[in-house]
Amino acid sequence: GIAQALFEEMTYDEDGNPQNANLVTYCIPAASELPPIEVVGMETPTPINPLGVKGIGESGTIGSTPAVHNAVIDALSPYGIRHIDMPLNGETVWRAVQEARNR
Repeated sequence: GIAQALFEEMTYDEDGNPQNANLVTYCIPAASELPPIEVVGMETPTPINPLGVKGIGESGTIGSTPAVHNAVIDALSPYGIRHIDMPLNGETVWRAVQEARNR
């Protein structure tokens, strides 16, 4: 989720062919490139099965991508910026600020 908001992007050539369709050319950040994360355990058993367990699947990605995106947009609101397409990397944020300053 955080990596999706800040780093990950599919690019295509003029014919629509993916230019980063493998793990050599697709940017997946290392843990050292991400901000520190505090993990908090919380038990919320479900009543609909005898074990009280739930699947975990993509739970970490559902809320984190929009939360990071909205935090960046909120930080840039003094510039009148209301949207930037992901990824919100240094270049896209810098360009958005420059465009806002030139308006």
